[in-house]
Formats: sequence, C-alpha cells, structure tokens
Amino acid sequence: MNDEDSMHIKTSLPVERLWGVIITPKATFQSLAQSIGTWDLVAPLLILLALSMASQALVGPIRIEEQRQIVLQREDIPEDQKEIYLERLDGALARPSRYLIGGGTVIIWYAMIGGIVMFFGAFILGGQASYRDTLVVVLYANLVAIVEMALKIPLILQLGTTKVKTGLVLLLPGSLEGALLYRFFQRLDFFAMWKIFLVAMGTALIYTVEEKRARTVLFGAWLLVMFLLAWLLDGRGIA
Repeated sequence: MNDEDSMHIKTSLPVERLWGVIITPKATFQSLAQSIGTWDLVAPLLILLALSMASQALVGPIRIEEQRQIVLQREDIPEDQKEIYLERLDGALARPSRYLIGGGTVIIWYAMIGGIVMFFGAFILGGQASYRDTLVVVLYANLVAIVEMALKIPLILQLGTTKVKTGLVLLLPGSLEGALLYRFFQRLDFFAMWKIFLVAMGTALIYTVEEKRARTVLFGAWLLVMFLLAWLLDGRGIA
C-alpha cells in the first residue's frame, strides 16, 4: 500500500472502515488507532444487532427443533421436567420479546469480551488504551460475522441443521464424534479464528504492543478456553 492509499484509509469515513476491516484489516485498524469516533462504536454494534435478529428469524425454528430433540432423547431428565422444557421451547418462537432479549444478550456479550480483551491488553501485554477503544476493536473484528452468516445460513437452511462444519473438525473422521479431540476441534471454527486474529491485530495497534505477542497471548487464551469447554461439556446441553 502506498502513502496515498494509507492516507485515504486514515481519513476514511466509518462506513469505509466497516468493509475495510474484512478487505484491508491492518490499514483499517491503523486508522482506528489514530482516531475513533462515536460512529465507530455505534455502526458496527448496529450491524451486529441486525445480524443477530436476522439469524434468530431464519435459523431460530431449526435451532428450537434441535433443542426439542435433545430434550426428548435425554433419558436422565424426568418426564415432568421434559414437559417444562418443551413448553418453554414451544413458546420461544412466538414471543416477539425474544428479539429484545437476543439484542440485550449481544450487547452484554460484546461488553464482556471488551473487558476481557482490555485485561489482556493492559495487564498481560502491558499496553494502555481505553475501554471504549478496546470495545471498538472487538466490534469491528466481529464484523466477520457478515461473511460467516452469508456462507452458513444458506447451508443451515438447505441441510435443516445448525451443525454446519466450518472448522478444523473437517480434518477428523466421523468415527471420532463424541471424543474429546472431536469436541475440541468442533470449537475451532475458521470464522472464530479469523475474529481472534483480527482482535489480536487491533489490540496490538491500539495498545502499541508487538502484534506477534498479542496474537500468541490471545490465541493461547482462546484455545485454552475452547479446550476446557470441550472437556467440561459433552454437547448435550439444553438451552
């Protein structure tokens, strides 16, 4: 990228940054490291909320049916308890408030992730940046969800299942399904890794720390959490 192109990114509008984080992520995060406005916080958050609502509308019925089947197949749940779960699931899609609840959950989730990344940036990596700037990096990195949904939702609707494989689990034979390694690889989704890579890149720039170190620390922490979840959970959970 020449100086003219770099200057254009630095002075670009937030709307250009929104697609830039996917096409030219380094230049976009360099631009954000120099100046972050209110719209840089609001715009990606609104997009992520809209994506969440679209996912609920399109994929919600399939996900609910999958959860119904999980409840029905669980032999360790008393029948009266199953009825409670099933009634709750049957009413879930009929409640318009699910979009508000889902939106609130999205906001809380990203707020928590912002705090966690700030902890790593300030206390582990030894840099310095505000919580707002950290949250903006997290939100921009998660705009990868645009590409993710564009690929995953058509597959989910076509196959009738949310268990679409887009990660390292594709490297394992189906005979290992249920094993710890299989459950671990299921969580190593390509889109999730892309997001972590972008978060690490943005964190390095706004905290002015070495990108390789930020990537190692954040990827390492994420891998540890994914392994612990795979170890502690067997995939039969009820939402």
